[in-house]
Amino acid sequence: MNKYWPVPEWLEAQSYKQHPRSFGTKRSKGRMHAGCDLYAPLGSPVIAITDGRVIESGIFYLGTSQVTIHHGLLGVVRYSEIETGSAPKIGSMIVAGQQIGKIGSLGQGIHPMLHIEHYSGGATGSLTNLKNAPFFRRNDLLDCSVLLDSLLCLRKKRC
Repeated sequence: MNKYWPVPEWLEAQSYKQHPRSFGTKRSKGRMHAGCDLYAPLGSPVIAITDGRVIESGIFYLGTSQVTIHHGLLGVVRYSEIETGSAPKIGSMIVAGQQIGKIGSLGQGIHPMLHIEHYSGGATGSLTNLKNAPFFRRNDLLDCSVLLDSLLCLRKKRC
């Protein structure tokens, strides 16, 4: 199975393991960050990490969009804070390395980024669940830094 880094133009000096970009970072009102943020230039491509099928697409946060792909045994990945209108349609089959969007703008002086979330696929329903504190996500949410670490290892060919 081919696997790709989701943001080829990622600004590596801005690590997804550091506050405020890291999984589990505290947010306002006791909420925890449910994903990792990969800073990149505005409009840069977002690509699918492996083959899959689009299961959700739509508005995400501050005028940006998201696309959610079921990647088979790898689970479900939500790629978000992408440009509105750049995501593939629900039901579309995606191949590894295919561009699925572009880095969007959140405005308000926030650096452009891909916000990425990883789920095991062991639960059903909406990924956002406002009753499931502290992440307010579905209960099969995983620490996406583990997935990103494995992809980075492949990218650098130092596994």
